[in-house]
Amino acid sequence: MKKTVLVSGGAGFIGSHVTVELIEAGYDVVVADNFSNCDRTCYEGVKKITGREDLPLVVMDFCDKKAVQDLFTKYHIDAVIHFAAYKAVGESVDKPLMYYKNNLLSFMNVLETAQEIGGCNVLFSSSATVYGEPDAVPVTEDTPRKPAMSPYGNTKTMCEDILRDTVKANGGKIKGILLR
Repeated sequence: MKKTVLVSGGAGFIGSHVTVELIEAGYDVVVADNFSNCDRTCYEGVKKITGREDLPLVVMDFCDKKAVQDLFTKYHIDAVIHFAAYKAVGESVDKPLMYYKNNLLSFMNVLETAQEIGGCNVLFSSSATVYGEPDAVPVTEDTPRKPAMSPYGNTKTMCEDILRDTVKANGGKIKGILLR
């Protein structure tokens, strides 16, 4: 039986490219997006490239816990690749509460729902902003994190910590990896 991967924010630029690769690797994919950072262009492109006119698309907001639960109930989700987030550093400085609410709540809803269904694999799309002002460039995975320079970067740092703590607390039922 094929594994099903949920790509949150899957209609965006990066999410759509990952969706193509997942389909070509033989996974069933469910794309979910609220279209706050994109339109349907990339999603339609994925269908054309892959020949998958039946590619599931769920238009939803990951800040809505019931919608997240309904999504996990409708599809048997084996893994989540979480791209859904507000992403503009400058805007995050002007609207920090909007960024904290959206980026943290959406990810916590995914993790809570994964926990409720008994677990799954979670890949979190983080950012180089977690390195703050690094002592040396280029940064590597071994470069220590430093204070982020924006609310956007802070949300990425916090989500990394939330994932780490959730994985640790769930005894292997939720497995996680960070993508920077």
